[in-house]
Amino acid sequence: MKTVTIYGLFLGVTLLACGGSGASMPSGPIIGFDNNSVGGLFHVYTMRSDGSSVTQITSGPGDDGFGGFDPTGTKVLFKRFLAGDDEIYIQNVDGSGLTDLSNNAADDYTPAFSPDGTKIAFATRRDGNSEIYVMNVDGTNQVNVSNNLANDYNPAWNADGTKIVFDTERTGNSDIFVMNANGTNQTQLTNDVADEFEPAFAPNGTITYDSDFHGSFDIYVMNGDGTNQTQVTSGAGDDFDPSWKADGTKILFSSSRAGNFEIYEMNPDGTGLRRITFSAGVYDGTPRFKP
Repeated sequence: MKTVTIYGLFLGVTLLACGGSGASMPSGPIIGFDNNSVGGLFHVYTMRSDGSSVTQITSGPGDDGFGGFDPTGTKVLFKRFLAGDDEIYIQNVDGSGLTDLSNNAADDYTPAFSPDGTKIAFATRRDGNSEIYVMNVDGTNQVNVSNNLANDYNPAWNADGTKIVFDTERTGNSDIFVMNANGTNQTQLTNDVADEFEPAFAPNGTITYDSDFHGSFDIYVMNGDGTNQTQVTSGAGDDFDPSWKADGTKILFSSSRAGNFEIYEMNPDGTGLRRITFSAGVYDGTPRFKP
């Protein structure tokens, strides 16, 4: 995650939205993300895809890590680190209705809505290691679905809610696995000496993820069965947090290629790269399109 000072960030937005001759009105879909521009604490924000109309969504004590929007775009999911513990929270986009869903003494993090908005997948350390759990959207019926002695992280759903992709340390390094949403049929998709993290399904079943196969972390895509693994970013810095636009035509990600972490957009093949945030000294991360 990254950001600039709150003054610098919102000054840039004012110039984009309200500048003089030649300035354009805010446009494009809405993107949620997190950054640490307010007192060094991470909070969740939204902006237009041209970088304008930045709005703070979460506030208060603790560090917030964005998890995504529900299918209606009216609620946001995030983890909050407070008093030495990570918990999963949900609230309305307008800031009302803040609710602790996981409510457990162990760390709970990296939450993700199911496509129909009725379930949430997340990672938790309540069993001693990091496991993937699924719960109802109101926090009830929290069930361990990965059930492995190694650490499992970063769950993400496929388009019809029948599968969950995640990264795991069960092979000795970090690899991408996929399983049915109930935890059955766990299948390894990547198998190399590199570390692969943060997988995400496209609507057509393609998976994007980040890997350090060539030293620094870059964004890759592959078929849903693990074939045709293709690097789509390169160059200086590290690239993380890939996610898809709902129609599968764009990938968002955060990158340190400019010196600090900023948010970028590209086509799935790596062309059309476009920088969205310009937040010197701040960390902008975990970008997700609003439905």
